[in-house]
Amino acid sequence: MLFLSLTASFAWTGDYMPRTMDRLKFLTAPFLCLTLLTLWVSFLPACKKQPATRKYRIGLGPFVGFGPLYLAQQKGFFKDAGIDAELIVLTGLAERNSALKAGRIDALAAPVDYFVLSAGNNLTATTAMAIDESNGADGIVATNNIKTVADLRGKRVAFQRGLPSEFFLRALLQQNGLTLNDLKTVDMETAQAGAAFISKQVDAAVVWEPWLTKAAQEGNGHVLASSKDYPNLIVDCLAFNQGVVSQSPQDVQAIVNAVLRAISYAKAHPDEANAIMAPNFQVDATKFGQILQGINFCDLRRNREYFGTEQSPGPIFKVAERASVIWQEAGVISQPVKPQEIITAEFVDKAQE
Repeated sequence: MLFLSLTASFAWTGDYMPRTMDRLKFLTAPFLCLTLLTLWVSFLPACKKQPATRKYRIGLGPFVGFGPLYLAQQKGFFKDAGIDAELIVLTGLAERNSALKAGRIDALAAPVDYFVLSAGNNLTATTAMAIDESNGADGIVATNNIKTVADLRGKRVAFQRGLPSEFFLRALLQQNGLTLNDLKTVDMETAQAGAAFISKQVDAAVVWEPWLTKAAQEGNGHVLASSKDYPNLIVDCLAFNQGVVSQSPQDVQAIVNAVLRAISYAKAHPDEANAIMAPNFQVDATKFGQILQGINFCDLRRNREYFGTEQSPGPIFKVAERASVIWQEAGVISQPVKPQEIITAEFVDKAQE
Protein backbone atom coordinates (compact mmCIF):
# COMPACT_ATOMS: atom_id res chain seq x y z
CA MET A 1 0.00 0.00 0.00
CA LEU A 2 2.91 2.31 0.88
CA PHE A 3 4.65 1.39 -2.39
CA LEU A 4 1.52 2.28 -4.37
CA SER A 5 1.19 5.53 -2.52
CA LEU A 6 4.82 6.50 -3.27
CA THR A 7 4.47 5.47 -6.87
CA ALA A 8 1.34 7.55 -7.18
CA SER A 9 3.07 10.45 -5.54
CA PHE A 10 6.06 10.26 -7.94
CA ALA A 11 3.64 9.90 -10.84
CA TRP A 12 1.73 12.99 -9.69
CA THR A 13 4.96 15.06 -9.49
CA GLY A 14 6.44 13.66 -12.68
CA ASP A 15 6.46 17.02 -14.49
CA TYR A 16 7.72 18.89 -11.43
CA MET A 17 10.61 16.60 -10.38
CA PRO A 18 13.01 17.27 -13.28
CA ARG A 19 12.71 21.02 -12.76
CA THR A 20 13.32 20.60 -9.02
CA MET A 21 16.39 18.40 -9.53
CA ASP A 22 17.84 20.83 -12.05
CA ARG A 23 17.37 23.65 -9.59
CA LEU A 24 19.04 21.64 -6.83
CA LYS A 25 21.96 20.87 -9.11
CA PHE A 26 22.25 24.57 -9.96
CA LEU A 27 22.30 25.54 -6.27
CA THR A 28 24.41 22.64 -4.97
CA ALA A 29 27.33 22.70 -7.42
CA PRO A 30 28.58 26.19 -6.53
CA PHE A 31 28.03 25.51 -2.84
CA LEU A 32 30.14 22.35 -2.98
CA CYS A 33 32.93 24.14 -4.90
CA LEU A 34 32.96 26.96 -2.38
CA THR A 35 33.06 24.51 0.52
CA LEU A 36 35.95 22.54 -1.01
CA LEU A 37 37.85 25.74 -1.76
CA THR A 38 37.44 26.94 1.83
CA LEU A 39 38.66 23.63 3.18
CA TRP A 40 41.65 23.62 0.82
CA VAL A 41 42.69 27.13 1.82
CA SER A 42 42.31 26.36 5.52
CA PHE A 43 44.51 23.26 5.28
CA LEU A 44 47.10 24.84 2.95
CA PRO A 45 49.44 26.16 5.71
CA ALA A 46 49.50 22.78 7.40
CA CYS A 47 50.17 20.98 4.13
CA LYS A 48 52.79 23.40 2.86
CA LYS A 49 56.17 21.68 2.83
CA GLN A 50 58.66 23.38 5.11
CA PRO A 51 62.34 23.46 4.07
CA ALA A 52 64.30 20.68 5.75
CA THR A 53 66.93 21.69 8.30
CA ARG A 54 70.12 19.65 8.04
CA LYS A 55 72.32 19.25 11.10
CA TYR A 56 76.06 19.79 10.88
CA ARG A 57 78.68 19.64 13.61
CA ILE A 58 81.43 22.21 13.26
CA GLY A 59 84.60 21.95 15.33
CA LEU A 60 86.52 25.09 16.33
CA GLY A 61 89.12 26.25 18.80
CA PRO A 62 88.74 28.80 21.62
CA PHE A 63 90.16 31.59 19.45
CA VAL A 64 88.35 34.92 18.98
CA GLY A 65 88.87 34.74 15.23
CA PHE A 66 86.14 32.11 15.11
CA GLY A 67 83.59 34.59 16.44
CA PRO A 68 81.66 34.78 13.13
CA LEU A 69 80.61 31.14 13.56
CA TYR A 70 78.89 32.02 16.84
CA LEU A 71 77.42 35.14 15.25
CA ALA A 72 75.99 33.11 12.36
CA GLN A 73 74.47 30.70 14.85
CA GLN A 74 73.00 33.27 17.24
CA LYS A 75 71.72 35.65 14.56
CA GLY A 76 69.97 32.76 12.81
CA PHE A 77 72.01 32.94 9.61
CA PHE A 78 72.65 29.19 9.64
CA LYS A 79 68.97 28.53 10.24
CA ASP A 80 67.98 30.85 7.39
CA ALA A 81 70.20 28.74 5.14
CA GLY A 82 68.49 25.53 6.26
CA ILE A 83 71.37 24.48 8.51
CA ASP A 84 71.22 23.42 12.15
CA ALA A 85 74.83 24.09 13.19
CA GLU A 86 76.25 22.63 16.38
CA LEU A 87 79.54 24.28 17.37
CA ILE A 88 81.96 21.99 19.21
CA VAL A 89 85.05 23.44 20.91
CA LEU A 90 88.23 21.42 20.38
CA THR A 91 91.27 22.70 22.23
CA GLY A 92 94.26 20.70 21.01
CA LEU A 93 95.78 18.79 18.11
CA ALA A 94 94.90 15.36 19.51
CA GLU A 95 91.30 16.39 20.12
CA ARG A 96 90.95 17.73 16.58
CA ASN A 97 92.45 14.62 15.03
CA SER A 98 90.28 12.34 17.12
CA ALA A 99 87.11 14.22 16.19
CA LEU A 100 87.94 14.13 12.47
CA LYS A 101 88.94 10.47 12.50
CA ALA A 102 85.88 9.33 14.44
CA GLY A 103 83.50 11.42 12.29
CA ARG A 104 82.26 13.39 15.30
CA ILE A 105 82.43 16.60 13.28
CA ASP A 106 81.45 17.41 9.70
CA ALA A 107 83.61 20.52 9.39
CA LEU A 108 86.50 22.10 11.22
CA ALA A 109 87.76 25.65 11.61
CA ALA A 110 91.57 25.71 11.78
CA PRO A 111 94.64 27.26 10.12
CA VAL A 112 95.80 26.24 6.65
CA ASP A 113 98.90 24.49 7.98
CA TYR A 114 96.79 22.21 10.17
CA PHE A 115 94.87 20.83 7.19
CA VAL A 116 98.18 20.08 5.48
CA LEU A 117 99.37 18.31 8.63
CA SER A 118 96.17 16.29 8.96
CA ALA A 119 96.15 15.34 5.26
CA GLY A 120 99.72 14.11 5.65
CA ASN A 121 98.39 11.79 8.35
CA ASN A 122 95.48 10.44 6.29
CA LEU A 123 92.86 12.81 7.74
CA THR A 124 91.98 14.72 4.60
CA ALA A 125 89.47 17.55 4.62
CA THR A 126 88.55 20.02 1.88
CA THR A 127 89.25 23.67 2.70
CA ALA A 128 86.36 25.77 1.40
CA MET A 129 86.71 29.29 2.82
CA ALA A 130 88.76 31.62 5.01
CA ILE A 131 87.25 32.93 8.26
CA ASP A 132 89.93 35.19 9.70
CA GLU A 133 93.56 36.07 9.29
CA SER A 134 96.04 37.02 11.94
CA ASN A 135 97.26 40.58 11.53
CA GLY A 136 99.42 40.85 14.61
CA ALA A 137 97.38 38.59 16.90
CA ASP A 138 100.02 35.83 16.80
CA GLY A 139 103.67 36.33 17.53
CA ILE A 140 106.81 35.68 19.54
CA VAL A 141 107.40 37.51 22.80
CA ALA A 142 110.99 37.55 23.99
CA THR A 143 113.29 39.04 26.58
CA ASN A 144 114.83 42.37 25.64
CA ASN A 145 118.27 40.89 24.97
CA ILE A 146 116.82 38.80 22.11
CA LYS A 147 116.79 41.25 19.20
CA THR A 148 116.34 38.96 16.18
CA VAL A 149 114.98 35.52 15.36
CA ALA A 150 118.58 34.33 15.00
CA ASP A 151 119.14 35.27 18.67
CA LEU A 152 116.75 32.49 19.68
CA ARG A 153 119.52 29.95 19.13
CA GLY A 154 120.14 28.06 22.38
CA LYS A 155 117.27 29.80 24.19
CA ARG A 156 114.33 28.22 26.01
CA VAL A 157 111.27 28.81 23.82
CA ALA A 158 107.74 27.74 24.82
CA PHE A 159 104.94 27.00 22.34
CA GLN A 160 102.12 24.53 21.78
CA ARG A 161 102.88 21.86 19.23
CA GLY A 162 100.50 21.23 16.35
CA LEU A 163 98.92 24.68 16.52
CA PRO A 164 99.69 27.92 14.63
CA SER A 165 102.38 28.69 17.19
CA GLU A 166 104.57 25.82 16.02
CA PHE A 167 104.04 26.51 12.32
CA PHE A 168 104.74 30.23 12.77
CA LEU A 169 107.93 29.51 14.71
CA ARG A 170 109.13 26.89 12.23
CA ALA A 171 108.45 29.20 9.28
CA LEU A 172 110.46 32.04 10.82
CA LEU A 173 113.30 29.75 11.86
CA GLN A 174 113.45 28.29 8.34
CA GLN A 175 113.61 31.79 6.91
CA ASN A 176 116.58 32.54 9.20
CA GLY A 177 118.48 29.32 8.60
CA LEU A 178 117.51 27.65 11.90
CA THR A 179 115.44 24.67 13.02
CA LEU A 180 113.80 23.67 16.28
CA ASN A 181 116.91 21.63 17.03
CA ASP A 182 118.78 24.91 17.51
CA LEU A 183 116.45 25.85 20.39
CA LYS A 184 115.59 24.47 23.80
CA THR A 185 111.91 23.90 23.17
CA VAL A 186 109.19 23.60 25.79
CA ASP A 187 105.81 22.22 24.72
CA MET A 188 102.95 23.84 26.64
CA GLU A 189 99.54 25.40 26.00
CA THR A 190 99.42 29.05 24.96
CA ALA A 191 98.21 30.40 28.32
CA GLN A 192 100.87 28.38 30.14
CA ALA A 193 103.55 29.55 27.70
CA GLY A 194 102.59 33.17 28.30
CA ALA A 195 102.58 32.67 32.07
CA ALA A 196 105.95 30.89 31.89
CA PHE A 197 107.44 33.89 30.09
CA ILE A 198 106.04 36.34 32.66
CA SER A 199 107.52 34.25 35.47
CA LYS A 200 110.86 34.11 33.60
CA GLN A 201 110.83 30.33 33.22
CA VAL A 202 111.51 30.69 29.49
CA ASP A 203 113.34 33.22 27.31
CA ALA A 204 110.64 33.44 24.66
CA ALA A 205 107.13 32.22 23.98
CA VAL A 206 105.08 31.85 20.82
CA VAL A 207 101.55 32.92 21.75
CA TRP A 208 98.45 34.69 20.50
CA GLU A 209 96.37 37.50 21.89
CA PRO A 210 95.60 38.44 24.58
CA TRP A 211 98.71 36.63 25.83
CA LEU A 212 101.00 38.31 23.30
CA THR A 213 100.37 41.78 24.75
CA LYS A 214 100.01 40.54 28.32
CA ALA A 215 103.30 38.65 28.26
CA ALA A 216 105.19 41.53 26.68
CA GLN A 217 103.88 44.04 29.24
CA GLU A 218 103.99 41.95 32.41
CA GLY A 219 107.12 40.01 31.51
CA ASN A 220 109.16 43.12 30.75
CA GLY A 221 109.82 41.85 27.25
CA HIS A 222 108.91 42.81 23.70
CA VAL A 223 107.22 41.38 20.64
CA LEU A 224 110.06 39.92 18.59
CA ALA A 225 107.90 39.10 15.56
CA SER A 226 104.19 39.03 14.81
CA SER A 227 101.90 37.83 12.05
CA LYS A 228 101.42 41.45 10.96
CA ASP A 229 104.83 41.22 9.35
CA TYR A 230 103.98 37.92 7.61
CA PRO A 231 100.67 38.28 5.73
CA ASN A 232 98.83 35.21 4.39
CA LEU A 233 100.77 32.90 6.71
CA ILE A 234 98.27 32.38 9.56
CA VAL A 235 94.74 32.25 8.16
CA ASP A 236 91.95 30.28 9.78
CA CYS A 237 89.80 28.41 7.31
CA LEU A 238 86.71 26.23 7.32
CA ALA A 239 87.20 22.75 5.89
CA PHE A 240 84.70 19.94 5.40
CA ASN A 241 84.88 16.17 5.41
CA GLN A 242 85.31 15.07 1.82
CA GLY A 243 82.16 12.96 2.04
CA VAL A 244 80.12 16.05 2.88
CA VAL A 245 81.63 17.94 -0.05
CA SER A 246 80.92 15.17 -2.55
CA GLN A 247 77.45 14.22 -1.28
CA SER A 248 76.04 17.56 -0.11
CA PRO A 249 77.83 20.42 -1.90
CA GLN A 250 74.69 22.55 -1.60
CA ASP A 251 74.95 22.39 2.19
CA VAL A 252 78.63 23.33 2.10
CA GLN A 253 77.68 26.34 0.01
CA ALA A 254 74.87 27.23 2.43
CA ILE A 255 77.27 27.14 5.40
CA VAL A 256 79.90 29.20 3.55
CA ASN A 257 77.26 31.78 2.64
CA ALA A 258 75.99 31.96 6.22
CA VAL A 259 79.47 32.55 7.65
CA LEU A 260 80.19 35.22 5.03
CA ARG A 261 76.89 36.85 5.93
CA ALA A 262 77.97 36.91 9.57
CA ILE A 263 81.31 38.47 8.66
CA SER A 264 79.57 41.19 6.65
CA TYR A 265 77.22 41.79 9.57
CA ALA A 266 80.12 42.05 12.01
CA LYS A 267 81.77 44.67 9.84
CA ALA A 268 78.56 46.66 9.41
CA HIS A 269 77.46 46.40 13.08
CA PRO A 270 80.67 45.91 15.12
CA ASP A 271 79.27 46.92 18.52
CA GLU A 272 76.28 44.59 18.34
CA ALA A 273 78.32 41.77 16.82
CA ASN A 274 81.05 42.05 19.46
CA ALA A 275 78.43 41.93 22.22
CA ILE A 276 77.11 38.69 20.74
CA MET A 277 80.48 37.04 20.09
CA ALA A 278 82.41 38.10 23.21
CA PRO A 279 80.66 35.89 25.84
CA ASN A 280 81.68 32.79 23.89
CA PHE A 281 85.31 33.62 24.71
CA GLN A 282 84.80 34.68 28.35
CA VAL A 283 85.62 38.35 27.73
CA ASP A 284 83.46 41.46 27.61
CA ALA A 285 82.63 43.27 24.37
CA THR A 286 85.18 46.03 24.95
CA LYS A 287 88.04 43.60 25.50
CA PHE A 288 86.87 41.53 22.57
CA GLY A 289 86.99 44.57 20.31
CA GLN A 290 90.53 45.35 21.45
CA ILE A 291 91.72 41.81 20.70
CA LEU A 292 90.17 42.02 17.24
CA GLN A 293 92.56 44.82 16.36
CA GLY A 294 95.09 42.13 15.51
CA ILE A 295 92.63 40.07 13.46
CA ASN A 296 90.90 40.62 10.15
CA PHE A 297 87.69 38.76 9.36
CA CYS A 298 87.81 37.53 5.77
CA ASP A 299 84.89 38.87 3.77
CA LEU A 300 83.98 37.66 0.28
CA ARG A 301 86.43 40.00 -1.44
CA ARG A 302 89.31 38.79 0.73
CA ASN A 303 88.27 35.16 0.28
CA ARG A 304 88.34 35.47 -3.49
CA GLU A 305 91.71 37.17 -3.29
CA TYR A 306 93.13 34.47 -0.98
CA PHE A 307 91.74 31.46 -2.88
CA GLY A 308 92.02 32.86 -6.40
CA THR A 309 90.62 30.75 -9.22
CA GLU A 310 91.36 27.40 -10.80
CA GLN A 311 93.23 29.21 -13.57
CA SER A 312 95.01 31.60 -11.18
CA PRO A 313 95.39 30.08 -7.68
CA GLY A 314 95.62 32.49 -4.74
CA PRO A 315 98.15 32.73 -1.86
CA ILE A 316 96.53 29.91 0.12
CA PHE A 317 98.02 27.37 -2.27
CA LYS A 318 101.55 28.72 -1.69
CA VAL A 319 101.03 28.70 2.08
CA ALA A 320 99.87 25.07 1.93
CA GLU A 321 102.87 24.15 -0.20
CA ARG A 322 105.20 25.82 2.29
CA ALA A 323 103.49 24.04 5.18
CA SER A 324 103.95 20.72 3.41
CA VAL A 325 107.72 21.34 3.16
CA ILE A 326 107.96 22.46 6.80
CA TRP A 327 105.98 19.52 8.18
CA GLN A 328 107.90 17.05 6.03
CA GLU A 329 111.23 18.47 7.20
CA ALA A 330 109.94 18.20 10.77
CA GLY A 331 109.28 14.51 10.18
CA VAL A 332 105.59 14.68 11.10
CA ILE A 333 104.41 13.81 7.59
CA SER A 334 106.17 11.32 5.32
CA GLN A 335 104.91 12.45 1.90
CA PRO A 336 104.32 15.94 0.43
CA VAL A 337 100.72 17.13 0.38
CA LYS A 338 99.45 18.61 -2.88
CA PRO A 339 97.49 21.82 -2.15
CA GLN A 340 94.99 21.11 -4.95
CA GLU A 341 93.96 17.93 -3.16
CA ILE A 342 92.88 19.72 0.02
CA ILE A 343 91.77 23.17 -1.20
CA THR A 344 88.96 24.24 -3.53
CA ALA A 345 88.00 27.72 -4.72
CA GLU A 346 84.60 26.45 -5.92
CA PHE A 347 82.51 27.59 -2.95
CA VAL A 348 84.17 30.99 -2.62
CA ASP A 349 83.66 31.52 -6.35
CA LYS A 350 79.92 30.80 -6.04
CA ALA A 351 79.48 32.46 -2.64
CA GLN A 352 76.99 35.16 -1.68
CA GLU A 353 77.20 37.30 1.43
